[in-house]
Amino acid sequence: MPSRSLLRLLAGLIVLIALAMPALARADAIDDSVRRIALQLQCPVCEGESVADSPSGLATDMRALIRTRVAAGVSDQAILDEFVASYGDSILTEPPKRGISLGVWLGPVVGVVLGAAVLGLLLWTWRHAPGRAPGLASAASTDTEVADEFRRFREEFGR
Repeated sequence: MPSRSLLRLLAGLIVLIALAMPALARADAIDDSVRRIALQLQCPVCEGESVADSPSGLATDMRALIRTRVAAGVSDQAILDEFVASYGDSILTEPPKRGISLGVWLGPVVGVVLGAAVLGLLLWTWRHAPGRAPGLASAASTDTEVADEFRRFREEFGR
């Protein structure tokens, strides 16, 4: 039969673990929030990397600031708004769809639509070109026309 001191020690460890669990869960929740917010921010130093993935010192400082704000209970959007106020919209990995940034979102769509319209118009005009015979007959008539022009040129200039 185990001794009473061993049982007391075991009971004390269980109580400590039970008390530490909410703190560990809160730390995990804070870490998750910090990562979620940091993924939405571009690193000002490293091109193409988020603050969450950047090894730079500035990104480390930004993550620490995010952690402080999250621990203080500030909302995600308020934290993002603070960074936008300091760095501008370019700090966001997904810039807002307004103003000049709207061109970034709509430009490719407009380009594809205009390209398809031009291609369709070209195909339609090629298909419905007046006075053109399809296939080889068209090439033969073009050769005859060129030969006639060349003969007229030689007659006119005497060569």
